[in-house]
Amino acid sequence: MSERQFRWFAATAIVAAGILAYANSLRNEFVWDDASSILIHQHVQDPSQFFQLFREDLHAYGRGQGNFYRPLLAASFMLDYALSRPAPDAAPSPLVFHVSSIAWHIAAALLFLALLLRMQAPRFACLAAPLLFAVHPLHTEAVTYISGRGDSMAGAFMLAGLWFALWENGPRQRLAGLLCGTLCFIAALLSKESALIYPVLLLFVLAAAPHRDDGSPAPLHRMRRAAPLVAAVAATAFYALLRMTILHFGEGGAANAAPLLARAVQALQSFSIYIRLLFIPTGLHMERTLEGVPGWHAAIGGVLLLACAGGIGWGWRTRRYRLVCAMGWFLAAWLPISGIFPLNAPLAEHWLYMPMIGFLWALAEIIWFAASRRTSTSGIAIGLVAAACVACIAFTAARNQDWRNNETLFLDTLSKSPDAVRVHFNLAVTYEDILHNRPGARREYERVLVFYEAKRKAGQAPEEMGGDELESLLSLGRISAQEQQFDMAARQFEGALKQAPTPNNSAMLAEAALGLAHCYRAMGDTNRIQPLLDRAVQLNPALKPQVDRMRGRGGAVG
Repeated sequence: MSERQFRWFAATAIVAAGILAYANSLRNEFVWDDASSILIHQHVQDPSQFFQLFREDLHAYGRGQGNFYRPLLAASFMLDYALSRPAPDAAPSPLVFHVSSIAWHIAAALLFLALLLRMQAPRFACLAAPLLFAVHPLHTEAVTYISGRGDSMAGAFMLAGLWFALWENGPRQRLAGLLCGTLCFIAALLSKESALIYPVLLLFVLAAAPHRDDGSPAPLHRMRRAAPLVAAVAATAFYALLRMTILHFGEGGAANAAPLLARAVQALQSFSIYIRLLFIPTGLHMERTLEGVPGWHAAIGGVLLLACAGGIGWGWRTRRYRLVCAMGWFLAAWLPISGIFPLNAPLAEHWLYMPMIGFLWALAEIIWFAASRRTSTSGIAIGLVAAACVACIAFTAARNQDWRNNETLFLDTLSKSPDAVRVHFNLAVTYEDILHNRPGARREYERVLVFYEAKRKAGQAPEEMGGDELESLLSLGRISAQEQQFDMAARQFEGALKQAPTPNNSAMLAEAALGLAHCYRAMGDTNRIQPLLDRAVQLNPALKPQVDRMRGRGGAVG
């Protein structure tokens, strides 16, 4: 087929495969952080607050202060929210949000195709790599999970920026490419912080891109080609300055840093797991840890890392610069998520969104190099890619079902990571607030307390209760009071009130004081109510009008 026909065929195949893989996610509900990102985010729900999104943390209405500056992601939620409400007082439909997430992911896959075409990659690589990228099950966290959209948005903008950076058909096109590419990079940064890797990827792409002879001297040509990189570095420096000053909202959730040697070993362990997931994407879940992972995984990870480095060396010696670019892309995008630099988790599936582009590109280049040496093997290579795409679509569709709602997501996660404390807590909240399943909520809250007590005995948790633990105790007290088990509820509220007040727990301790006052009233012990009301106001002055009304009703608190 002609070049034009091939491009249309490849684009159509990518779009069709992407839609087929994610079509069954359109019926899914809002889950997990969708609550803080969308459902309770008052600024996202109000178009007049558009510019406020550029001045705050993404989870401004979530529990605690984060450091996630992603205003364009929040703006995309604002648009979806406006389109998904048939009436002003109606609840938003998740359908529009899922359609947008799928569209962003397919756009990223199409831009991957466009970049490969501009890099003059073989047709096999141009079709196979973006097609597998579009349907790979690892991307369900970035596509099916609405709050994960930042990966696909940042990925699409970065790929567009790289494409524009290679727009060198003439002086006007070169200038337009420089401006558009820089704007795309800025948009990527405003979608997710991981876009900081863009200048490194741009360096690889510019070094490996085919040379366009415009008759200018070589030094001048190199200067012109380097202009997008200079602009990207300048934008990175300015962004970093803003994030360290006026756009710094908190310390985020980075884990306590382990010694460098321990982090290096963990990085190799996670690298071996990442490679396995790229080839065999089964057993997917959100709460991955390295607990229980044998030490020999680090040795395997080291061998695989050396193999990738060897691929770069071989590509350089044989002047296969696209392979060098692709493998360098993979390793450069993996390094920030390797664990060498402290993060809030040892590994996560959605972190592979950008590294996977380099990995699939390099794999496709290697397969086609091997297959093209013998004509009889070309058909085998194409057949293997087709089979892999069918398998990935099936795996992705199955994984989408795990994301149907909070209950299915948390139960699936706990089936694979039963010691994930925050998942037990989130499941308990789901049972209490959404499904109104008191026995299920009580069971999960009690498991949270058991987990924390075990950690405390092992010296892995502080003596003071943290947020999830304290909230679990309060929720158990609330459930016990609703079931008229006031003695039990009183003990649970008393346990909460033993904690020393801090700015982070004062509101919860005030709730515990009011709950205990309610229990004493129900048990007829009215003499102990007033001190608790005073303590509630002391802990949370905003409760004074409510407490005054309670006192006006003769001590009634419920």
